[in-house]
Amino acid sequence: MNENVLDDYIALLASKGFRLSEGDLHFVDFGKHYTDASEPQVKIALEVTLIKQRSFDGSYFIAILESLVNENITSKKKAYELLDQLQNNNERKHSYTVG
Repeated sequence: MNENVLDDYIALLASKGFRLSEGDLHFVDFGKHYTDASEPQVKIALEVTLIKQRSFDGSYFIAILESLVNENITSKKKAYELLDQLQNNNERKHSYTVG
């Protein structure tokens, strides 16, 4: 797999007018090293963060990245399946019956 996946994705974002700040880019690099994630995992976590949060949210990014690494997920399809599963589990924890 292309080792510049993340750089290519950041360049694609910039070409479309979405630029991450230097601080955001440093945080993405920190997250990669903190979680020992692969380039594809970091790219997926960044993409999911930007789509779901509509901006860069460092804590959301790290949480997604940790989940991807823990589950050894390297594809977008599997990442979204995991997110759906986590969301469903979270909704079940917070649901209750009134009456």
